[in-house]
Amino acid sequence: MKKTPLPALFLVIITALVYLPNIGGLTYFKDDWYYIYDGLIGGAKIFHEMFSIDRPARGYFFEWYFLLLGAKPLAWHIGAYLWRTLSALGALWIFNILWEKEKKIAFISALLFAIYPGYYWWMSAIEYQPMITSLALQVFSIAFTLKGLQVEGYRLKVAYAMGAVLTGWAYIALVDYAIGMEVFRFLAVYVMIARRQDTNSTAARNKFRVTVKRVRDSFYALNGQLLIPIGFVFWRTFFFNNEREATDIGLQLGAFFGSPISTGTRWILQTLNSLLNMTALAWVNQFPRFFFELRMRDMAYGILFAILTLLAVFLARKTSGGDSIRAAESNSTLRESALLGGLGLILGILPVIMANRYIDNGVFSHYALPASLAAALLVSSLIHSISMPRIQSAVMYIVILFAALTHYGISISAVNEARALEKFWWQVSWRAPALASDTMLVIHYPSANMGDDGNGATELPNMIYFPQSSASIPVHYNLSAITLNDTNLREVMLGKLYMETDYRSHTVNLNYENVLVISQPTPTSCAHVVNGNAPLISFDDPASVILAAPSSNLENVIANAQPHIPPNFAFGDEPERNWCYYFEKADLAAQLQQWDEVTALGEEAIKLELHPQDQSEWMPFLKAYAITGNDKRMKQTASKIGIETVLRLQACEMLTKIEEPLRDDVKDIIATHYCKNAQK
Repeated sequence: MKKTPLPALFLVIITALVYLPNIGGLTYFKDDWYYIYDGLIGGAKIFHEMFSIDRPARGYFFEWYFLLLGAKPLAWHIGAYLWRTLSALGALWIFNILWEKEKKIAFISALLFAIYPGYYWWMSAIEYQPMITSLALQVFSIAFTLKGLQVEGYRLKVAYAMGAVLTGWAYIALVDYAIGMEVFRFLAVYVMIARRQDTNSTAARNKFRVTVKRVRDSFYALNGQLLIPIGFVFWRTFFFNNEREATDIGLQLGAFFGSPISTGTRWILQTLNSLLNMTALAWVNQFPRFFFELRMRDMAYGILFAILTLLAVFLARKTSGGDSIRAAESNSTLRESALLGGLGLILGILPVIMANRYIDNGVFSHYALPASLAAALLVSSLIHSISMPRIQSAVMYIVILFAALTHYGISISAVNEARALEKFWWQVSWRAPALASDTMLVIHYPSANMGDDGNGATELPNMIYFPQSSASIPVHYNLSAITLNDTNLREVMLGKLYMETDYRSHTVNLNYENVLVISQPTPTSCAHVVNGNAPLISFDDPASVILAAPSSNLENVIANAQPHIPPNFAFGDEPERNWCYYFEKADLAAQLQQWDEVTALGEEAIKLELHPQDQSEWMPFLKAYAITGNDKRMKQTASKIGIETVLRLQACEMLTKIEEPLRDDVKDIIATHYCKNAQK
């Protein structure tokens, strides 16, 4: 490490350019929400309950982390970045030990590992914090092993060996499927042993014998470090009572022995699929998925940071002895790196495949993280094997460019999703001061990316409306929430299902008999808390919302309660009080039948020149205008609603069902401006 200060410095700069530009906007992502909410109301000890069924080491990890960082998302993201950078520096250390005279292939291999774009979940800094920590421990454990072979003196060798064993147990305890990278450790030792032995005069017929001797010497060189995989497997098999099927070794192997041909064939196909995803597709498939979804301004910033990244790579290569890579390389280095990368990758992902999982570049991309060290080395060796220096450099820069743009796109996507969720729940808090316990929220988000039940749909409202600590573990959620799909919609419409469910460290009851529908039809619409007796339906609401709307019980909104304010650390500052603020407050006042207040809110919004993008949001104001006899505003609102038949019909039905006595001129306006036009 001391011999390569400039490459290490450039590696830190590059990781900062790739991972830090949008870190200030990242908050919680997907399942991060339940980690934080359970920790907030159950305390740091709750993480032991969370992971007691499969990975108890994570319980201690999260307990210490939560006590240190609390619920502040930025601290968790900084922590994840630091672990990622440390793992990159550790990889540089490994490759410099293996190929001391080949600085460029060592640097590029470490760089590709640092910016590996196949790992999608890096913006989920809470749930995946132990994964990225495990990766850094894994890399340094292997580096300690290799350094121990280099140093002289018994004490140093023992110290490095102990460091390797302790960090080795730690990284596997956090991520059990990473145990496959112990093969990479062995292969790296084999490369070092092979280089030490002079085989130039060895006859071809003795190559097999030489290989056997090297394998034996490699096992001897590991000595007590074989305790890393053996010790973990022994503990896992004989001492730990695993309660989760997905991490039960015996159960997963039982599937193979029960049907060896079909299971074996599936494993082979999943291996090929995973290898393809980790090599070629990881570098090219993610780029169009994320980058081309950006706005032009974000694209421009992404390109700027990518250019700065390429400039840093160029300078790093120049400072290590010129831009030509082939001039300093040997064929043996390429063979070794390809062997180590290829075999390390195949055998490194084997535990994932044997657990009947596979690796993709999305939901299951975290399974790729341990073996990404080998994948990056393999890709690096393939790039460096290109004989024409200019083409070699061009391919390398294109690969790095795609990775940098991909990560920028991933971070912007996460930031946009976080902002949309914050906007949605702030609007709900304006509309609903409090929610009744045992309510099941039926939520329609404006984006498909947000519409996943695992995206904190339940934890977000609980964090706002029920932030109180709990003395019981597992903790119980007072509110449940679902997003609409075909199965959920059917049960909502039937309204008879009641399920008591539990997951790791919490319980939640799904009460389909007592739902509250909340819909945000488009990103520019406001959140609509639906009254089942008189549902406000937008032209952009999907059919599922229209069908679920009559089941919505507005009494679940406690309208006259003290308002619950979303906590700043999770939802940010209160957004600008634009049209949606006045709409939500007017809709709340309408629930309380405070029609003068609704009218006053409308006048204030009009004075501020605010107006809705979704014209259905005029409905509470329109009803107030009718009841208060404001014929002028009724006529103006008719023109604002426009010629949309759905809205005209909805307005006609709403206005004709008003129970309060209406003036004759108001009735005439309803008949001529709303109901007559709606029937055309």
